Amino acid sequence: MKRHDCQARQYGDQMICAPCGLTWDTNDPEPPECRKNIKRAAAKVAKFEAETAPLKPKAKGLPVMLPDEVAVEMVKTYQANARDGLKGQIAGMQAAYRLLLDRVEL
Repeated sequence: MKRHDCQARQYGDQMICAPCGLTWDTNDPEPPECRKNIKRAAAKVAKFEAETAPLKPKAKGLPVMLPDEVAVEMVKTYQANARDGLKGQIAGMQAAYRLLLDRVEL
């Protein structure tokens, strides 16, 4: 029979643990495990997994500073693809953005 480590009290034929919120029969050969113990076990497993898991690479995202050669290429690409009017300017920006995504490793 497992020993129940929480503050269970007997009320008639029932055992009741107020802090855990658990109730079971007094004659139960295997009473439920204290929820505090379950939380401690889950915390130990989480800690073990965090310590033994391989290090996750940090998210790279976009660079803070744009390399000079990429900036020059983007301007040249924009100028080569931009045409008169708003749609033409958008086409130039799209071409420059595609170049940026090709050159920068995410």
